[in-house]
Amino acid sequence: MRRPFRCAIVLVVYLACNLAVFAQNAPEAEIFAGFSYANYELIPGTSGFSTADETISGSPSARLGLIGWNGSLAVNLNRWFSFTTDVSGHYSGSSTSATTTETISGIAGGTETVTIVNTAARPRIYNFFFGPQFSYPSGKLRPFAHFLLGGDHMDIARSESITGSSGLLLIPPVLVSVASGIGFAVAFGGGADYSIKRNLAWRLQADYLTGQGTGQNHVRVSTGLVWRLGN
Repeated sequence: MRRPFRCAIVLVVYLACNLAVFAQNAPEAEIFAGFSYANYELIPGTSGFSTADETISGSPSARLGLIGWNGSLAVNLNRWFSFTTDVSGHYSGSSTSATTTETISGIAGGTETVTIVNTAARPRIYNFFFGPQFSYPSGKLRPFAHFLLGGDHMDIARSESITGSSGLLLIPPVLVSVASGIGFAVAFGGGADYSIKRNLAWRLQADYLTGQGTGQNHVRVSTGLVWRLGN
C-alpha cells in the first residue's frame, strides 16, 4: 500500500514542478489591440414555401462588411492555458437588403404578386466575450485556439417597402425600427502570434460568431500587436 501511495506523491510533485516551470516561462498576461474586419449576416436568409393560395419565394441572406477594432486581455495560468476577455466594435455607413416575393391567388378572381424589400443600414455592433484559450508555443510562432461566450450590442436601422405586381409602390420605404439591444453570442476560432522581440508579437486571428437562436453566421478577422507582461 505504501509503494503506490509514494508513487502517487512523486507523480503529483513531478506534475506540480513541471507546471511551475511552464508558468515561469510563460508571460503573466498578454494584451492584444488591432484592426478588425467582420462580415455580418444582418438579415437571415428565408426559405420559400407554397400552399393552394399562396407562394412565397425565399431570399438569400443579406451580408455587409464592417470595419472596426478588436482587443483582448489573456491571463496565463501556464504556457498553454489561459483565460481571455475579448471585446470588439464594427461599423459601416452602408446598407444591405433582402428581397422576398409573395404571390397570392383568388384576389378579385386573379393573382396578385407583391415584392417585399427588407433593408438593414448603418450598423454599429459591439461584442464582448470571455473564456478559455489554448496555446502551443513553438519557437517564434505561437498558435492558439479559443471558445468564448458573451454577448453583443447592435444598433441597426431597419426599413421595409412593398411593391405590387403592376410596379405600384404599395408601401414606400419606411423605418420599421432602430434595433438596439444586447443578446447572447458565441465566438470560436484561433490564430497565431509571431514574436517580434521578447515582449512583443504580431497576431493574426479569425473567429466564427453567432447568436443563440438567431441562425445568423458572422466572420471576424483581426490583426495587430500583442504586448506580453511579466515575462
